[in-house]
Amino acid sequence: MSTLPQDRTKATYGLQWNRFRILRPEEDRVTFFNRTGLEPDDLDRAIVLDAGCGMGRYLRVAGGAGARVIGLDLSEATRAARSLTSDLSDVLILRGDLLRPPIAPGSIDHIYSIGVLDHTPDPRAAFLALARLLKPGGRVAIWIYRRERPLLERIINAHRAISTRLPLGLLLPLCRLMAPIGGLKRRLLHSKNRAVSRLGVALNVLTIGVSMHPDPEVRVCDTLDWYAPKYMSRHTYEEVAGWFAEAGLIDVVDLSKRQVYFHEGQGNGINLAGRRPPLG
Repeated sequence: MSTLPQDRTKATYGLQWNRFRILRPEEDRVTFFNRTGLEPDDLDRAIVLDAGCGMGRYLRVAGGAGARVIGLDLSEATRAARSLTSDLSDVLILRGDLLRPPIAPGSIDHIYSIGVLDHTPDPRAAFLALARLLKPGGRVAIWIYRRERPLLERIINAHRAISTRLPLGLLLPLCRLMAPIGGLKRRLLHSKNRAVSRLGVALNVLTIGVSMHPDPEVRVCDTLDWYAPKYMSRHTYEEVAGWFAEAGLIDVVDLSKRQVYFHEGQGNGINLAGRRPPLG
């Protein structure tokens, strides 16, 4: 058995994004513009990096808005991304590590990384590596998991201490079996009966990683994304803001404050953007 640090990451996302070709154009578009803080006009002819592109659902949004997009991913998800963007002429897919991105420093106008840095061995180092790729005046936006209160952190760590040791061939069917629980949690939490909604809160605490997405297939995919990767760190706002300061970025904004979510449950994360100072 290989002991390379990112083998589990490669296997997880190679499986996930080649098995789940989940494309929800309207939801993907809303999520992209929410979590990047970009406008369509910002993308026209801009050089854009999707740092951890997965199957390429956000590549389609950026490329469709006229950007020249590079999709970078560590895993075999790049096969799915190439297939999904084959009709877009200005999309380039690269396989590589965010800790050592195979891209020239100072060459990118916009970078976004949505739910990826927290699955690397060193999110801070990965962020600093990405920041170095920005042109003067260039902008980076990231979304990562927020650190939960201590009780939830203990539950998450206990669950993942088991799940990350399970073979992916076993974990995937378990995630499918758990998908109805996500639907049940969603119904209970939306109940107008206070006792029922409290039951939903308790069930959600006990099964915190089981997705409540309205689409059952997305629930399976999101639940696998939570339980399978070896690395899944959670962070505070102050910690992540410190990364931006360390990288020398300016005009740092908290994008989570002005978002309108496509569906409930999308907002529990740290979502910041900042710019590299312009020359002069």
